[in-house]
Amino acid sequence: MDSEGEPARESPLPVRPVRRRKLLPFLVLGAGALIAGYLSSKSPRDQHLRLVLGERAADVTGLEIQYVAADGEVARDARVTFALGEAPRIVSHEPKLSDGEYRLRIDLDTREGRRSVERRVTLGGGTTQVDVSR
Repeated sequence: MDSEGEPARESPLPVRPVRRRKLLPFLVLGAGALIAGYLSSKSPRDQHLRLVLGERAADVTGLEIQYVAADGEVARDARVTFALGEAPRIVSHEPKLSDGEYRLRIDLDTREGRRSVERRVTLGGGTTQVDVSR
């Protein structure tokens, strides 16, 4: 009772809805999954590239490939040499790169000299095939 003789009233406490409290862990988990998915797509992973030399493989003695990223920086490069007449018709290369668009600079050393080819590819975890036989 207060000084005027009336019973004291309790002030109502703010009550959080139970629904909001139950959804919060799911929202945090969902946000974490989205962030993890985004970061995993940006991290380097094994890519599969097949360079088709075709019938001209017998003339190829060496191959140099550069993966140039969108910003113009060389992300990866590789060089392979073959004895004359022993290059395979399809050369496989599996670099560790992030998914995305790349410009390939491919230099083929042949009996006639060096031949350069550029191709644009989008790497996304599957197998990408590039025909350099022409």
